[in-house]
Amino acid sequence: MTDTKTNTQPNGPFFNADLADETRREEIARQLEGVQWRMTIDSNQPSDRVFGFLAHAAFPDGVFFSTRNLGPWAENGKLRPFTTVDVEVKPKFDDGKERWGFAVAKADCVEILTDLEFALQKLRHYVSSWKDDGGAELPSLQSACLEIDPDCQSQIDKVMKLGRGDENLLNAFYNLGRRLGKSFVTDPVFLEKLQQLNDRRPDLTGNAWFNVRKGATAAKRGADAGKRRRQGQPVSKIRAPQQVSAPSPKALPALEKTDLPLAQPTALHPRDLRALNPQPVWQLLIDETGTAFGLEAGGLSADDRTLGRFVGLLLPAEQQGLAPLPVGWHAVDQGIDEIDRVVQGILDAPVGVIGITVQQLPQAPGERWAFGVIRLIDLVLRLMPLDELTRLEVLIEQRGRVFKGGTQWPAVAEQARLRLAEGYPERAQQVELTIRTITKQDSPYNGYVDALAFIASGSSEHSRACLAASGLSGTCLLGGDAEFLGRMLEWMDRGRTLEGIDWTALLATPESEQPGSLVATLLERLGTAAARDTSLWRRYLDHLSGHLDSRNLNLPLLGRQVIWLDRWKPVDQALPQPMRLLWLTAQLARANHLGQTEQPWIEEMRALADQLFREDAKLVCRAELNLAVTATNQFDFEQAGQALKRWNPTTVEAPGGLRGLMQKLLGMQPPPVGTQADPAATAGLRYWGQLRSSLGQHAAFLGDLDAAVRYFDEALACFDQLSDPEMARKEKGQTNTYRAIALMDDPAQDETKVRQAVETVIGALPQALDRLAGSVSNHDKYAHHLALRWLVHRPDATLAEQYLARREDWDTAEGHPWPLIQLYRGLLLYPQDAEAARELALDGAGVAFADDSGPVVRLIGACCRTIAAGWGEPWEQAASVLNQLDQSLPLAVPRINRLRHAQHTPMEPLALLRFVLPFNFR
Repeated sequence: MTDTKTNTQPNGPFFNADLADETRREEIARQLEGVQWRMTIDSNQPSDRVFGFLAHAAFPDGVFFSTRNLGPWAENGKLRPFTTVDVEVKPKFDDGKERWGFAVAKADCVEILTDLEFALQKLRHYVSSWKDDGGAELPSLQSACLEIDPDCQSQIDKVMKLGRGDENLLNAFYNLGRRLGKSFVTDPVFLEKLQQLNDRRPDLTGNAWFNVRKGATAAKRGADAGKRRRQGQPVSKIRAPQQVSAPSPKALPALEKTDLPLAQPTALHPRDLRALNPQPVWQLLIDETGTAFGLEAGGLSADDRTLGRFVGLLLPAEQQGLAPLPVGWHAVDQGIDEIDRVVQGILDAPVGVIGITVQQLPQAPGERWAFGVIRLIDLVLRLMPLDELTRLEVLIEQRGRVFKGGTQWPAVAEQARLRLAEGYPERAQQVELTIRTITKQDSPYNGYVDALAFIASGSSEHSRACLAASGLSGTCLLGGDAEFLGRMLEWMDRGRTLEGIDWTALLATPESEQPGSLVATLLERLGTAAARDTSLWRRYLDHLSGHLDSRNLNLPLLGRQVIWLDRWKPVDQALPQPMRLLWLTAQLARANHLGQTEQPWIEEMRALADQLFREDAKLVCRAELNLAVTATNQFDFEQAGQALKRWNPTTVEAPGGLRGLMQKLLGMQPPPVGTQADPAATAGLRYWGQLRSSLGQHAAFLGDLDAAVRYFDEALACFDQLSDPEMARKEKGQTNTYRAIALMDDPAQDETKVRQAVETVIGALPQALDRLAGSVSNHDKYAHHLALRWLVHRPDATLAEQYLARREDWDTAEGHPWPLIQLYRGLLLYPQDAEAARELALDGAGVAFADDSGPVVRLIGACCRTIAAGWGEPWEQAASVLNQLDQSLPLAVPRINRLRHAQHTPMEPLALLRFVLPFNFR
């Protein structure tokens, strides 16, 4: 064979797909004839297999080999990953797969690794790609090296460092794909980086091709989703099926008193396991998504794309309604039309869907992947329909390198049956359970559960839209503590009512208000009993009263409790007046969250607030804070301040009459005349701080920025005194955001002070910009908006360039403040790429004009769309949209008129925003 140093190799890359055309195949065969390539045996090659693939940058799909092609050395048991081989390559037809590919024609072994070299290479490769199992195998790989050579720790440290460098190289390929799209194949930057990787780690070139293709596909999904939104189409074309009635549950032997009636049929999502018809044989496919399965997951928000999630798809043995997918179908490789098609297939078929997250599992050191799989199986065993002896076969997709083989799964199955027998002995007698692991290629239906896991991750705008449209979140993909839900289900199946603390815990679960969810149906069942049993209803009313009197009030939870009590109250019962005010406050808080402005019962709230002020000042304070928000959403900023008038400090007058006489007789010393009363003591520090923060917002809306900052500083001083540090952190975060906005809008404030205020909220710069650029977490969205608002209103060219450099990581989500985030991105980008900036403004408008958006958010959308029109995209629907806003926001008509004027006389974008959207509305 020719020497590689003098061997002239043809320019690649060579794809398997190129070989389908006979003319092109013959041309490639001529180019490859007699040419030698130095390749590496793929890192995933099992040592006991007699065939596999070689890795090289010029062959993205790999080069097939068998031990017969490689020579005697390979047949003598020395074949293993990372071995370097010199080969000649030729096109070859694969009879099994019925397609063309590349295969080894001739081969010479260049280097056989020693045991230590192999162990170190294995460790290095693992470090470069260990995210799929959280590093679980790292200690054993290090130990394997030390067993071979106890003095090799320095070599271990070196390959660990090299592995981390390899990981950074691979991540760069994904970003290249996001930036370049499908044109990456011919891009010189990509080809140069690929050659560098081939020189450094040829065994990783296959991973590089996978990453760049993944990035390009993600970019295409994002572009297609944006195109749909800008055309006024839904981002996902999924159609959620109509809810169905579930059969009433069978009674179980009661543990104690049976006083809970069985529930009537409840409307369920058709893919809910409880809505399915019984089958003699079920097959459960389980997949997972995310990277955080250890204790670090506890600190993530529920919508974080890295959060570990477990998804199950329950199929009848006959797989009715689902067509087999191509072998190796993987959602990450597909476009949005194909993902919509596959998910729609699931929604239309008689199959079941269930899912949980790692946050619903017990806390324990190490990774909890197995915990999640076991908990999911437990839930399926309790929820799947039975009417005779039923066999359940569980197929778990092999995850990375952990839990290989299958010898432990029979024991897991028996433990699951034991737990079922302890809670549901009759059910356990009807179930036969087996568990085994599979690869992505082992089931033609595995792609379906892969698609479910993909959309459950919420890793892109389309996946989030698809999940929302499917109706699966909360109904089939559960929130809350999985073990607690299972226990509550068992207790209620046995006819046991719940104590107040468990009732409260159910209401605190995220999907408690979502019709058809497991929690909602449990609460309906309990409500049916409470409506018939006054003593049971009053048990929960008394528990609510205790919550209302506690120091640590949770107003959203209180609202859920009182709404439940109002819905299920017996005919002879009524809510006490404080509970009525709480109910009205909860309703108004929801309306304010959606930006709705007109509510018919606001006058009743005001009357109740006056009546109950001396009885429950904290409750009145919370109610009037929400009344102030309602006035703000109507652009009635003066009325917003009036709503809180009673909470402004007032001057103490000399007590007179009977009150003064009683103070003297009792020896009480009244405060000196002329001092201020202390409504803070009445409202409590937390609500007093919220009041000062709210007054600061109203001052800012009216343009008095000095007063606004003073109010915000007073609020922060109150929050600093709270005994609960977590509560103090949350309250300060929101008020610090308002304070930073007020400071940046005041031209008298210097840049250093404004930057410090912004960093207090978002974290140190410039690192915070790198983190926020790629985040779509609800936890980050207001900090993200603040950072971009600052970069636009107080330009810093260096920091703006740093944020723009992360453009390939940008993503978007639904709801406020994402329209403003997209618009501010466009304002930053406009000097460099006017077309892309216009698309971002259109994206912002599309998000703001969603069906569930309130008038204020739609006004923000009108600003985005007007700016896009000024950048060259005419707005034909301007008149109708602005007329609707006139009706919804009559006090904002002068601002809306400015938008009308800008349709034919464009304004500078920032000047337009300042006029139309005051304070934090922009």
